[in-house]
Amino acid sequence: MQQHSPITGLSQIADQFNGILCDVWGVLHNGISAFPAAIEALETYKTNYNRPVVLITNAPRPANEIEEHLRSLGVPRSCYDSIVSSGDVVQADLRAIDHAKVYHIGPKKNHSLFHGVSFDFVEPKEADIIVCSGLNDRRVEEPEDYRSHFEDLLKLDLTLICANPDIVAEQGDKLVWCGGALAKLYEEMGGRVVITGKPFHPIYDMARAELNAHAGKPLETREILAIGDGLPTDIKGANAQGISALFLTDGIHAADLEGNSEAVVKMLEAEGMQVHSFMGRLNW
Repeated sequence: MQQHSPITGLSQIADQFNGILCDVWGVLHNGISAFPAAIEALETYKTNYNRPVVLITNAPRPANEIEEHLRSLGVPRSCYDSIVSSGDVVQADLRAIDHAKVYHIGPKKNHSLFHGVSFDFVEPKEADIIVCSGLNDRRVEEPEDYRSHFEDLLKLDLTLICANPDIVAEQGDKLVWCGGALAKLYEEMGGRVVITGKPFHPIYDMARAELNAHAGKPLETREILAIGDGLPTDIKGANAQGISALFLTDGIHAADLEGNSEAVVKMLEAEGMQVHSFMGRLNW
């Protein structure tokens, strides 16, 4: 039931759901350090109810690399059963293309996205597709820095596959630009964009298959809770799938909401989105 209810802990609604799809960045960590209360909440849910948790993230790298990153930040394997990333979905799509010629936009650390794929990195004029995993250097760049480059790419009529649909993400106490911001600009300029991560169905199809495998049976939509801090990705995606959502208001929308329940409801209504419940940061 979508009811826009403020809660103070996951414990108030946990028994209503037989599986959780949980966002990662902004929920379990802020890019620099883990959130211990969020980790405890998922561990307690798994322990108390023996029900699965699958992490669902728009990170543009495969699940094994996400797991390593989480471990380095202090997020233990004990708080989740498996991970499905936007990188996993894009990687599967790339495998279906016979020896793709790829023009990559994004940092070298995201090259793991292409592991196990038959492809060549090429310059734009030789490319079949553009794969965008993020800004080349988000420490100093903004999406507008790419406008003139995109004008040249549009002349080549290339489709852009976005491997990270997030517009922004938390980096400590700051927000940084992500691949979704570039995809948005490219599309606004008239380019074709393919997005398979949240809020679109391909990543949910893969994540629900994982959740069902760990549950040992197919879970109905009403049995699943999606947890996230992003309205255009986590909440919009859950709504599109008919999945109940727990909205965490102290993430990327914190500056607009300032912990004000009335402001949360107004924002949800303005965006035409529904949530089961909302709270600040995830805790038990």
